[in-house]
Amino acid sequence: MMNQLNTLPAFAVILSFALIFSSCGNLTSSDGELSDSLEPVENVTPISGAQNSTLTVNKHSTAYFELEFQNIEDNDVFTNGHTGDGWCIDWKVAIDSNNASYTNIPLYSTFNVEKWNPLNFLFNIKDDLMAADPELTYREIQLVVWSLRGFPEFNINEIPLENLPSRMKDDGKPNFSYDKVETILQIVEEGYKEFNFTEGTKYAVIAETPSDVQTVITVVE
Repeated sequence: MMNQLNTLPAFAVILSFALIFSSCGNLTSSDGELSDSLEPVENVTPISGAQNSTLTVNKHSTAYFELEFQNIEDNDVFTNGHTGDGWCIDWKVAIDSNNASYTNIPLYSTFNVEKWNPLNFLFNIKDDLMAADPELTYREIQLVVWSLRGFPEFNINEIPLENLPSRMKDDGKPNFSYDKVETILQIVEEGYKEFNFTEGTKYAVIAETPSDVQTVITVVE
């Protein structure tokens, strides 16, 4: 992966000196439809043995959520009991993240799905971005996730702060950097088309939660 990153601008330089930038339709798969928090007609792949999983959601200090998956049969994506970073892709809908459990949750792979490539590229460079800028937090990453998905539409420069989820503000002030969000979006836009999404690179797995609960994703490789 590092060889692929050589085609991008130096992250440390960009993050240090170039901060100058200031659920919707049905998603179909071969086996069925996903919920309204995803863009219409994206071909994602149901994960064999993971169509009736149990999902436990908690808040996390280095990601938006910590997600644990149980009731997973043998498959090539991850094992039963898998725990990993979680992110949400629908900023308007809530989810109980206090050790809440959701059952019969189908999981879908986004590997090599074209419209998910910008987001999957982000996950492949996230660790390098955070290493280059120790002040970068999960909040900026989550804001970039919402911006890249765009379903529902999300523009950080147009949405009033009071409309953002509570984790994005302290005492009525933003606890994230608008500039860093904009810069990461530029890095993704400039780099994702040249990235080689092959076996061993990171990609999102979608957990199709109930329609009144925000859709969440985890990252695997």
